[in-house]
Amino acid sequence: MSTLEILTFPAGPADTNAYLVIDPETNDALLIDAPYEVTNAILATVEVRGLHVTQIIITHGHWDHIGDTAALQRELGKPVVTHALVKDRLAKPISGGPIPVPIASSVPDLLISEGDTVVLGKHQFAVWHLPGHDPGHIVLVSVADKIVLGGDVLFPNGHGRIDIPGANERDMTTSLKRLGTLPDDVTVYPGHGLPTTIGAERTWLPV
Repeated sequence: MSTLEILTFPAGPADTNAYLVIDPETNDALLIDAPYEVTNAILATVEVRGLHVTQIIITHGHWDHIGDTAALQRELGKPVVTHALVKDRLAKPISGGPIPVPIASSVPDLLISEGDTVVLGKHQFAVWHLPGHDPGHIVLVSVADKIVLGGDVLFPNGHGRIDIPGANERDMTTSLKRLGTLPDDVTVYPGHGLPTTIGAERTWLPV
């Protein structure tokens, strides 16, 4: 059973989840995604809890996940980490089409992809590149902790949209098949809504 603590912060017009993933032994934390107007809630929690955010991980480049990237990068003074295919979207957020909120441009400090590892205290997350919803989509997987920080790939009873620019149905099917190789008791923390488990979605996941 994982000893990590995960706090959820829904924010922005699309109720996009940001997550603080906390290692209680060190008070180190990962921040996953940066939706619009989440900064104040994150900063308040970091201060009250005495947390040390080590990285800001952006799962993919859609506007609802990157709205406060520049603000959090500035206020926390910590590196923004994402896939190379997200870099241009961070630099020019409007490049994906009209967006409903103003988003400042930002520059990632570190690019990661398939095969890399994100470390939090004694815990390690494998980086999986899972396109389909977005070409640069990554998720963080820890089988030992039974956790997937999944962005917009897998939701309860469904998956990320594939009817938008950059999406690809075949890639999404491949990505979902890969998630299906994980054990049933792995919990998936999605970019919107409530967590689910691989087991709960097993009946419809492609094989």
